[in-house]
Amino acid sequence: MIHLYLSDLLKRCNYNLNSTLLIRHSLKHERFINAYRDGFLREYTQKQSPKFFNGYKKVIVFSADEGTTAKYLKSYEVRPGESPLISPDCSPFLFESYKDEIMHPLFEIDNDPLISYENKLFIEWGKATVKWYQKGTNEKIISKLVNTSQFIFPGYENVLLTYSELKQIINNRQTYADWHIALSSVNAIYAITDCSNGKIYIGSSYNKNGLLGRWTEYATTIHGGNDVFMQLLVQNPQAHLHLQYTILKVLPKDITALEAVEIENIFKQKLKTIQFGYNHN
Repeated sequence: MIHLYLSDLLKRCNYNLNSTLLIRHSLKHERFINAYRDGFLREYTQKQSPKFFNGYKKVIVFSADEGTTAKYLKSYEVRPGESPLISPDCSPFLFESYKDEIMHPLFEIDNDPLISYENKLFIEWGKATVKWYQKGTNEKIISKLVNTSQFIFPGYENVLLTYSELKQIINNRQTYADWHIALSSVNAIYAITDCSNGKIYIGSSYNKNGLLGRWTEYATTIHGGNDVFMQLLVQNPQAHLHLQYTILKVLPKDITALEAVEIENIFKQKLKTIQFGYNHN
């Protein structure tokens, strides 16, 4: 079998492999998830130990995916001697002391030939995933190149999913990595609408896995443990095909169950889902 390697692509894009650093950020790190979600990938990446970028001119950033794969996110160039570029609204936690790390001068690359591959290129990082940064000379097989424009998370206020779409997102973590990061970063008040009759169910999530954890239950069981949906499925095994999932309000990840339920009850009153919808209490 003939493989295409990342090094082949980098050479075509005039990257010097000897002065290129590859970084694979882990989805297990809460700091990365929060920074990426808020749009501060550069700030998160450039905060490293004092000599971390010595000898490198380009930095290629990936995020971890299932197994040992990695998804290409962005490339930066190192500009020694310049002041680090930091967005004025950067997440406060990135300014907090963390080990011996400092902010380094990383900048986006003008007319970067790799820009068309952002969020589309997947590589095989290798078995040594614990080695989260490696030299550009290390061979990495390109495992997938996809058109991911439809897979980018659209923003919490724009989430509007059928059951089939929800199940596809939950079951394909690699392809929908942006969705998994976003949905696992927050809890929420959500609505499930039965498009066959207009009835609405209001629910809330308040667990450590965020809204992703709660919606995974729906994708897996269809009913999510709710009696009303269990009854619907008994009456019509295809009833879930008429359901639509959306987010009404984003809640903090550390919200308590009591706080979330209080907000949930307000939405039930506003939308009258106990009187006219699928909420029983």
